[in-house]
Amino acid sequence: MSHPEACTALTRMEARLHETRHSLYELERSLRDRAETEAIHSRPKQHRYNRRMSNWTGADEDAYRRVLDQLTDNAAADLDRLRRKVERQDAAIETIRRKYRVNAARPNFTPL
Repeated sequence: MSHPEACTALTRMEARLHETRHSLYELERSLRDRAETEAIHSRPKQHRYNRRMSNWTGADEDAYRRVLDQLTDNAAADLDRLRRKVERQDAAIETIRRKYRVNAARPNFTPL
């Protein structure tokens, strides 16, 4: 593989890595959002004190953590699979960068 071919391959690999990281981020975000929704519905509020005051209590936080742990345990296989895939892709990119001496800066992952 020539240097330009390696650069082209690295560009494709970085794009796939970005997609995998985005999938992992979206799965984790959906679990957090679902846990928050379930915690809110499981602990209804009696009344609202002030518009500027938060109604989120320590017990609500405990309920949220409990639900999030349960959801994370249920999705552990998918989370582990995506994390391992990110590690493999990252290692493959680093290997190619070292082998073909590509010094260009790697793009940063920013969730969309």
